[in-house]
Amino acid sequence: MAIQLNVQQQNSRILQAIRSSAEYWRTHTIPEPLRLSAQQRNVNLETSIILNLDIDFPGMPSLFGVLLTSEERFIQFEIDSIEGKIDVYEWADITDTQNLNKHNRGIGVGYGALAIEVLHALSA
Repeated sequence: MAIQLNVQQQNSRILQAIRSSAEYWRTHTIPEPLRLSAQQRNVNLETSIILNLDIDFPGMPSLFGVLLTSEERFIQFEIDSIEGKIDVYEWADITDTQNLNKHNRGIGVGYGALAIEVLHALSA
């Protein structure tokens, strides 16, 4: 029997998942192609958080995911790195597609608002 979580519990789980990913990438080495691609686009990964990062997933570029910059911009990226050559297939600002609302009927705080909350907490 599945346990039904209330809105606050669901938001808490999502918040913890975002924090876990952000803290992981703050303490582990960020792949060089992502680090260089961000640097070329004036994105400081030291003050940003990585929301998700998939590496070497079959049929996809070497790296793909989403990060949140210190300027509260959500960036979706797809980067390939083969034999030292870096190809950036996508580096798109997807902020306008994020749910930044803190009061959504039925779901509580939007994912984007939760991510920004983690960004601020880790930047404090």
